[in-house]
Parts: sequence; C-alpha cells; structure tokens
Amino acid sequence: MIKDIDTNFVYVSSMLKKKFKGTYNSLTKLMDEMGIEWGEIENTKDIWARDYMPIQLDDNKFVLYRYDPDYLKYDPQYLESIDYPKLRTNPVEACKDLGINYLETDLVLDGGNVTLCGNYVVMTDKVFSENGKTPNDLEFRKKLCDTFGREVIIIPWHCLNPDDEDADRFGHSDGFFHWCGGSHILMSNHHDFCPVEAAKQKHQMIEKGFNVTELRFKCENQNHIFNWAYINYLQVGKKIIVPVFGIAEDKEALNIIKQANPDCEVRTLRMRDIASRGGALHCITWNVKLSKKSLKKKT
Repeated sequence: MIKDIDTNFVYVSSMLKKKFKGTYNSLTKLMDEMGIEWGEIENTKDIWARDYMPIQLDDNKFVLYRYDPDYLKYDPQYLESIDYPKLRTNPVEACKDLGINYLETDLVLDGGNVTLCGNYVVMTDKVFSENGKTPNDLEFRKKLCDTFGREVIIIPWHCLNPDDEDADRFGHSDGFFHWCGGSHILMSNHHDFCPVEAAKQKHQMIEKGFNVTELRFKCENQNHIFNWAYINYLQVGKKIIVPVFGIAEDKEALNIIKQANPDCEVRTLRMRDIASRGGALHCITWNVKLSKKSLKKKT
C-alpha cells in the first residue's frame, strides 16, 4: 500500500464546497500555500471522500470495495434524511470521472477503516459484522490480508447505542491510530472515553513492535466534543495539516504531532464544523501518489 509520505496529491469531494464553503476555501488556500496539489471528485453525495474512494496498493493499482455503510441507513437524525440511495456515493461513478482503473473486491468496507501502520493494516472488528462474518472466521481474515498484501491487525470497537448523539457509529480505525513512520504510532485519547478498549488496542500495537504515543491532555475542562479528532490529520509527503478547534488541547496536540513528525512541515486548520459531524481532515480527503499513468488531475 502507498504510504502517506509517498503521496503527492489530494482530492476532496465537490460536495465540500457546496456544504462547507468556508472550510473548503480555507483548506484549499492552505494547500496552495504549502504547495500541495489538489483536485475535486465529482459525482459524490457527501463530503467523506476517504470512505468511498478506492485503496491505493501501489503506483498504478487500486482496489475498489463495496461501499455499503450501515450508518447511512439507521441514522436519519444525523444525516437529516432517510433516503439511503440519495446519500450513498457510487464510487464507480466517482472513479470513472477521474479515469481510475481499479480491481474490485466484494468486501464491504469503508476507507476510513483501512489504516496503514508500517507493514500492517489496522481495522476495527466492525469489518466482521459488515460482512456477515464472525471474528473466528479464519478464511475471511485471510481474505482481508490477501486483499491488502499484508497482515491485518483487528482492534476492538463497540457502539452500544447507535442512536446516541455521542456514539461512535462508524468504527473507523483512522479515528484511533496514525502511523508516523518506523515503529512510532500516535493514538487518540480513546482512553478518556473507553479505557478498557483503549488499553486492548494499545497492547495489540505494542505486541507488534510499535512505540505508541497517546494524545492525552493535561489541561483542565477538556473538550471531548472535539479533542478526539486530532488523530485524524492529513499527511501528504512531508507536509501535515492538523485539525484544531480553538480549545486548550490544540497546543498540546500540535506539540505531540510535531514531535512525532520532526521532518515534516506542520500547519493547522480550524475544523469545528466538520468535526462536530464525526470526522476531520483525514475523513474529508483522499491523498494519493499521482502519476500520469494512474490518474488525471481534475480540478
């Protein structure tokens, strides 16, 4: 799989400009300032480009999965609609518009639940229920590993009440870990929300030889509406954009991320409007390694 450090181009959904014009303008302006090339994906129905766009395995190889998320079906309050076909982006159409050639798999996935960490892919165990499988299905586990060409680490995830406004309905691994190269991984402050589950997740990564730094904060009156989302930053080559929210935790999170990525240029982007809906920068972007043979630059 293509590492963030090797990517050189960022796509955002054209819906971002329509629904969150301020964030769209700020993000694209910042990417221009940082020398990050970017384009738009047409034929999309929401802003979460990471979830429905294919996984890039190498320079000219993409794998497209079945994008059929349950949270678009049972969450009408969050999405202000219950018309599932009008909410679900057809990734085939999006890829066609960009001229992407891809392989297909019948796996039901979200791109946000496919996180590259060194020689491993990290996914939450939601992938089992999405595909009608059980955790002890060894054949299914092998299929996951074969699809990505590397071992898959399955971390625990739970959602007791999907109707709870504060529940994590999505089960995306990019809300828990971000690889910084080598054996270093940053982990969200999931310990503040579910310490037992967070301890299990951290232990799994340590067992695989990783050095895990948690984004834990020392300030008083912490803002749990937003402070989970720092882990969901965007890295393109050696350039990083971190979501911030105008809260006390911003400075601490920025220092931790800078220390973990000492060779990178690190900038920030205010993202209250997006994060309040359950995602951040990594969720609304699709960064790839662009070559003339693989993709067209569409802006």
